[in-house]
Amino acid sequence: MKKLIAVLALATAMGATAPVIVMAHEGHKQAADSQAAEGEGVVKGIDREAGTVTIQHGPIKALKWPAMTMKFKATPEAIASAKVGQKVHFVMKNDNGQPLVTAIHAM
Repeated sequence: MKKLIAVLALATAMGATAPVIVMAHEGHKQAADSQAAEGEGVVKGIDREAGTVTIQHGPIKALKWPAMTMKFKATPEAIASAKVGQKVHFVMKNDNGQPLVTAIHAM
């Protein structure tokens, strides 16, 4: 009987934590459903071949995102003049539920 109670308690505890892990990342996709948003930050990395830019950005109020470092998909035009270490203002739009950086301007 004690083993059954212990197994049930463990299963309940494990089940209660699993949704938290999923929810921690889902909020980003849901927030990206807004039409457009802008932010400011520092370019930390660029992969022109993959079409991505990594930006350490401040809070993005329109999306309710805290400050963090993120790798974004970006248009070729947006990353054409971007440089690592550069402080930037950037614009992104919703692209099938994911943010897509469409413009990057040096500050």
